[in-house]
Amino acid sequence: MEIRLLQATAQASLAATVARSYYVLPMAARPESLLPRPAPRRPARLGLAVLTTLIDKIVSGELPAQSMLPTEPALCEAFGVSRTVIRESLKVLEEKGLVRVKQGQGTTVAAPEQWNLLDPLVLEAAIRHDERLNILDDLIEVRVGLECQMTRQAAAKMTDAQIAELHDALVALEDLLDDPVEYLRADTEYHDMILRASGNQLGRSIIRSIHPHARGSARYDGAISVKSLLASHRGHVAIYERLAARDADGAAAAMQSHISKSWHDRKPPAPE
Repeated sequence: MEIRLLQATAQASLAATVARSYYVLPMAARPESLLPRPAPRRPARLGLAVLTTLIDKIVSGELPAQSMLPTEPALCEAFGVSRTVIRESLKVLEEKGLVRVKQGQGTTVAAPEQWNLLDPLVLEAAIRHDERLNILDDLIEVRVGLECQMTRQAAAKMTDAQIAELHDALVALEDLLDDPVEYLRADTEYHDMILRASGNQLGRSIIRSIHPHARGSARYDGAISVKSLLASHRGHVAIYERLAARDADGAAAAMQSHISKSWHDRKPPAPE
């Protein structure tokens, strides 16, 4: 059985450090099967390129669970980097729950249930390779669970000044209905004002750590239209009205309906 290794790539964030190409390596690593590449000038950025490439190969399933990664010398030759860079990359992969490293036994790809999906690099790759949108469905459930409870808390804690600030944000949202890109940015800020008012710092941190990576996926935002923005805005209005009335249960229900319905309306159909 063979493992396909992807040569470190010049991503926009990596400032064109190295070109991307494919190599084939048997499970019993044979360095001679890997074409050598000259080491780039920026090893720190190359280390990130190695890391993101291996994450992508693992999360996509090209390096399946329980399979063995090639040996360190083989990886060094494949990526054109030092053993130090490879060891650091493997250490970070282990910290993210993607591999298990055993001295003298090599590195094994971990099962998906071991992956740290709160890690930005892992979550981004998981969203990108999730053809059936299961990860995004899970993310919506997390948002509903956390944001509904935090909206309930906000209803009991928001000051008059915070309610007035939220009203101003709602008016600003309405003014952006003809500008989808800016509306989505302001939409995120509107939700964050409510999360901040809840006083639940951990819950807010979790939402802020996962939601931007969903927003970076076209499949999460879906096809944006005036109709969809108007429907979303009606949800924002309902949330504000219940918060202004200090109706904790009503505010939580409005948030639940808004998040769930918005996702239902924009979610693309799963592939056959």
